[in-house]
Amino acid sequence: MSERLHTELASMLDTYEAARRSAEAHKQQAQADEAAFLERFARLRREVVRPVFEAAGEILRGRGHGSVIREVEFSASQGTPTEALIALLVTPAGMEGTASADRHRQELSLSTRHYNRIVCITNGAVPQSGSLAGGQGTHTLAQIDTRLVEDELLKLMAGMVRR
Repeated sequence: MSERLHTELASMLDTYEAARRSAEAHKQQAQADEAAFLERFARLRREVVRPVFEAAGEILRGRGHGSVIREVEFSASQGTPTEALIALLVTPAGMEGTASADRHRQELSLSTRHYNRIVCITNGAVPQSGSLAGGQGTHTLAQIDTRLVEDELLKLMAGMVRR
């Protein structure tokens, strides 16, 4: 083997291995960032959103209405992700038999979009809310606080009592 072959091949392999290490480090960092985002969303659900939903549920039950809180954990089984979610479904007294096609109008949900680390708020009382609203329906975790969740809940209820 010539010295030229040894030197040039070694140089090419060094460059390739450095690029591979960099790509692997980037992949690991992206996975760590995604896991941290999902953990922060879980904390937001527990500490901010759920308490607001539970307080509203108590008020609703006191007035004879129903509500259900639904939570879904993030999952990426079989290559198809299921986003993390918390939703409040409100059933006003007298509307227990509402058609399932209309139930989305009675729900407020916050769900992750793990690929770009945002939260989508979908409010059944606000046409074109959530992903369909583009930037208006999406928030960073830092933008979501008790006040925002309460405001969205009040919009949901205002839309429902006007019907």
